[in-house]
Amino acid sequence: MTDIMNITEKQIVVSLEPEYETEYLKLLNNYFTASERNIRASSIHEKKQLMAIKEQMALMCNQNPQKMNMLRSIIRDVSDRREKAVVISKSNAVTALLLDELSADEDIKGVLIITTQLSIHEVNEMIDRFNKIPESTVLLITDSANTGLDVTAANHLVHYDYPARYSDILQRNNRISRQTSYHKEATIYYLLTSGKIDEFEYRECRNP
Repeated sequence: MTDIMNITEKQIVVSLEPEYETEYLKLLNNYFTASERNIRASSIHEKKQLMAIKEQMALMCNQNPQKMNMLRSIIRDVSDRREKAVVISKSNAVTALLLDELSADEDIKGVLIITTQLSIHEVNEMIDRFNKIPESTVLLITDSANTGLDVTAANHLVHYDYPARYSDILQRNNRISRQTSYHKEATIYYLLTSGKIDEFEYRECRNP
């Protein structure tokens, strides 16, 4: 256990894959059009449409090969150091996507996931596996499954997307920065797609 931890925060910005750019711009145009209609009418239908378009843009960023490759690079480096990482997202769909992608990488071993579908007993078993088994390298969790988790065996945390509130960012970071951690140093990564919705959500969250 350590009383003082040196925490390094890194913003890592990648570009959207060129083949995605045209479709993203179409979605962005649709979003602005729907926003104008919502200002005039402010209907439930328009609000739902805005939310659906934002989710499509976010999905495109989360599936972006450049962002995924950067995550793989981070996890491989963590594995080479024989350390552990937590990767956190705001949705089960994204953590499921990351599970498939990371598990398919032959250089990444010991990928675990905690979702809201697990019982308390199953969650505790997964936490024990992650904290105590050296080969367990990365744990994928969501914001909804994040509260109260003791994953202080990790000294790396990756934000793959961003919640609406800064307090949720702090709660995420607290997973690895608790005083119960025995690490002296930790690294927190913020993965962003340049000029796209995940970078906007990050800026909005950090500067409410």
